[in-house]
Amino acid sequence: MNLTVSHLDKLRLPLLHKLYKANYPSGKPKGKEDIIALENNKIIIGAVRIKTYEDCHFLTGMMIIEEMRGKQLGNYLINETKKLLSLNHCYCLCDPQLTAFYLKNNFTLAKESIPHVITSKYERYTHGGKKLDILVYKKHNN
Repeated sequence: MNLTVSHLDKLRLPLLHKLYKANYPSGKPKGKEDIIALENNKIIIGAVRIKTYEDCHFLTGMMIIEEMRGKQLGNYLINETKKLLSLNHCYCLCDPQLTAFYLKNNFTLAKESIPHVITSKYERYTHGGKKLDILVYKKHNN
């Protein structure tokens, strides 16, 4: 495989919409988000969307196309994405079934000092009874 991870050119957003529709229908990429694409030989096989707020990033909508799942590409994408983060904290909300994946990739369960923008998203998404965990990745500056 010839894998690359980079910021998606906004001109390719319509292609990404099709991929999300086929592989992660509830995920809807928007032009205002920072989109990180995982490509194999210049063909998009995965993506993650990042919203940047004043003091943190919010990771959402991570997707690997169905035929490429089970090859550890999600781990690769998340770890390459972390290198592109400009702020020290990156939060995500995930189904509890995915929590182990994020913990394995150096996220921790967020327990304190969660920014209001993240808690408000959490409350909005869980208002109807949906279960989600809040996780955080803390960038270590060496």
